[in-house]
Amino acid sequence: MTKKLFPVTMVITIIAGIIFRLTVPDCGLSKIENIEDIKSGTIVLNYALGADKGDEDGMTEAGFAKNGDKYDVDSASVIAVVEPTGNLRQTEGSIGQEIIFKEIIKGNEFVLVQQKGYVYRYFGFRETDGGIQYMNTLNLMYPGNEYLIFLDASPLNSYMREPVFILKSSFFGYVNISGQNTRTLDNNFQDYDFLELKDYEFFSVSEKITNVLNNIRKELLSQYLKCYP
Repeated sequence: MTKKLFPVTMVITIIAGIIFRLTVPDCGLSKIENIEDIKSGTIVLNYALGADKGDEDGMTEAGFAKNGDKYDVDSASVIAVVEPTGNLRQTEGSIGQEIIFKEIIKGNEFVLVQQKGYVYRYFGFRETDGGIQYMNTLNLMYPGNEYLIFLDASPLNSYMREPVFILKSSFFGYVNISGQNTRTLDNNFQDYDFLELKDYEFFSVSEKITNVLNNIRKELLSQYLKCYP
């Protein structure tokens, strides 16, 4: 059944990509195929954590760790250190980033060191009122950095030239191994130029949420990369 569905799935994906590029308004979004294609002043944030005061209620360390799969990453089929190339694949409702696998911590049966692949997650860029907004509170990965990443492998990878993965967690899917803290944004988060936010791993206007997310990131680095105290 999987073999029969695969060609149909690929055709649907290709057609969806073509339709997306043909129908998206001419605001520059269809031309973004690499992070370097993003022009200064063209993209703003759609949302930042804490903009709704209710965000703080559930975004606590205890809240994130309340289920058996702590922080929603332990059960990932692939845990690795990767470096992004900067290449992007934008579709309606999702965004993909090309990565190079530098070290495999878990999942050698799914991927090899130095192999390239694409990791997808929901919500990337979207045209809004003639402009472009970034629809996610987790920032993109930027070339020149390495990231601890948590992925699920596509069951169709054995048929594909380049493997495809899905980000395991919306909040902790990847962590910059530099361990540098992300700062809290001002409340006027939509006034920021997206390119000014390269050093931010996530977007938060709540000091409380920022501290929680920074602390969990350091915990994950310590757990999976033993060189981090």
